[in-house]
Order: sequence, then C-alpha cells, then structure tokens
Amino acid sequence: MKRGIYVLMGIAAILLGTSTETPDIIYWDTDRRLSWSDFEGTPRYDYESISALTSSGIVHYKGCKNDKIIYKVRAYFEKKESWVKEEARTKHHLTHEQLHFDITELYARKLRKALADRQFSCGEEEEFEEFVSNFLENWQYDQRAFDIHTRHSLDKIRQREWFFRVGMEMSLFNDYKDDSEE
Repeated sequence: MKRGIYVLMGIAAILLGTSTETPDIIYWDTDRRLSWSDFEGTPRYDYESISALTSSGIVHYKGCKNDKIIYKVRAYFEKKESWVKEEARTKHHLTHEQLHFDITELYARKLRKALADRQFSCGEEEEFEEFVSNFLENWQYDQRAFDIHTRHSLDKIRQREWFFRVGMEMSLFNDYKDDSEE
C-alpha cells in the first residue's frame, strides 16, 4: 500500500508541476535560456533545409474542483526530441531556437488568459478540450509563420522583428506567467 501512495504522490507532483526540470524536459522559465547542450536529439540529415529543431509544447493538466474545471498550463521543451547539426551551433541559430520556445511560452500565457476569461464547469471536459485544441492551432500556425518569415533564421532582419514582437507580446501577458515560476 505504501508503494501505491508514493506512486500517487509522484503522479500528483508531475500533474501539479513545479519549476523542477525532469531529465528530458525543460519548463519555460524567465531565468533559464536554452543552450546547445539542451539539444540532445539526433540530427535529421534527411531534413536538408533545417539545421536545428526545437521540440516544444504546451501541456494542460485538468481536473475538477467545486464544479469548475481546474487546469495547469505549462510551456515545455523536449531535450531528446530537439536537435542541432554541427554547422548550426551559433549564437544566431540558438536565438532562433529560443524564439520558438518563447513563442510556445507566449501561447501558454495567451491560453491561461483565455481560460481565465472562459470558465468551464465539470462535465464540460469535451468543450474544454475543443477550446484548448482550437487555441493551440493558432500556436502551431505562428510557429510555422515564424520559420517562413525568417526563412528558418536566414533572414536576420525578420528574425530580429520577431524577437521584438514576441518580447513585446510576452510583456503584455506578464499577468499570465506560470505561477510555479515565481
């Protein structure tokens, strides 16, 4: 029985989340920038036009309390799924990959705001999931737009524009930073 309790406590700790990183995951944090050592995946040489890849995502855990759906939204980076080719190990390319992660955090903040503005009751789990799914489509669109506009970091002027745009937008959503960051 004790083993079962420890397993449940472990699952609860994972679901509730903390700023502590797991070995393969980095949660977005103001004070933690990516480094090339975080990119532990094997480079895909069949992707000729891509020199590095950031695998990031937005996770939303949910449950039910006091007849309201409760949730936890976090932006994360997957070390084992992110990779870099040797020729791309530059500060410029790392900035591009960090911007992908920052866009993920921006959308996590936007999702936190959207969910704060739209309460879901217990029993509305399907509606909740559809709301989140539709929202995350915009995040995926922006990730693709970033690569298209910057030509996967080759257009330095456009990349700089995105750097300032994402930074400005993130500051507009400072009230929706992940509370486990503080």
